Amino acid sequence: MTDPKVRLKGLIRLQSWINPENACWEWQGQISNSGHGRIMLSDENGRRLLSAEQASFIAFHQDLPEGAGVRQTCNNRLCVNPEHLQLVETQTPTGETLQ
Repeated sequence: MTDPKVRLKGLIRLQSWINPENACWEWQGQISNSGHGRIMLSDENGRRLLSAEQASFIAFHQDLPEGAGVRQTCNNRLCVNPEHLQLVETQTPTGETLQ
């Protein structure tokens, strides 16, 4: 059986186009109303809808801590290049700050 992260990496590469001007991997799959890519992820946690940048971060870096977000350092909403993604601090419902 194939590792889910390996399959996810392949899907992200398949669903993105590399822009030679800025090295962004621009998502070519489904796009939300906010202009971000989105993808349905199926794993041991079940099925869930994620932003494409969150899915890329999970595939190439690590799972997201509870309540954490991902931002594109290039400010391109469609970018899923793992080198352009950064984990951001958010607050949990209890008010605790994540780093």
